[in-house]
Amino acid sequence: MDEYEQLGAKGRQGAAQDNLESFIKGLPRGLHLTAPEVYKQAREKGLKVSLSTVYRTLNSLSMQGQVQALAGEHGRRYEAAEPGHDHDHLICVKCGLTIEFEDDLIRGFGKSVADRKGYEYKHSRFDILGLCQNCKTQGDDHKIELATASVEQLITSCESATADLEIALEQLNSRKFTRAKELLESVLPTLQDSCEELERCLENLESRL
Repeated sequence: MDEYEQLGAKGRQGAAQDNLESFIKGLPRGLHLTAPEVYKQAREKGLKVSLSTVYRTLNSLSMQGQVQALAGEHGRRYEAAEPGHDHDHLICVKCGLTIEFEDDLIRGFGKSVADRKGYEYKHSRFDILGLCQNCKTQGDDHKIELATASVEQLITSCESATADLEIALEQLNSRKFTRAKELLESVLPTLQDSCEELERCLENLESRL
């Protein structure tokens, strides 16, 4: 590649990066994307950029204060920075849903901490990690299903064991000790399994409370 071709390639790369920067800065407020998601949307818009270019551009814009990065369980997400618009985030650790909110109490807490530590307060941002309502509900539903299945299994097992125990009782009253012993021994594993199933059921309920 000669000097002119090199200059042309650098020019095309520079133009592509400029277009990518403009695209990222123009992302709608409240949209929080990972680098692969930025790459996918940029390509859908017709920008000829690589994923590595997206990462480099995001890192550069982050250092310039043009975008803000949010760290979460599902990787780093980015949003376009808005001067003078301080806000905080609720981030779901399961699905990655990110919600912006503003709270003067939290803002005052940030300033109070800065003052106590001898810092001059400029601005603060809090990222609160938890489970969104949808993921929390899905988790609860699954636990309820497990507990319900455990109780249903317990009922079936106990009904079968009760029938055998009633027969064993009749054998005892008839002085048929050997047969009674055999029945009681056959019931024992069922009762042990039922106890284990009951413990699993209680564990599911404990995590729900």
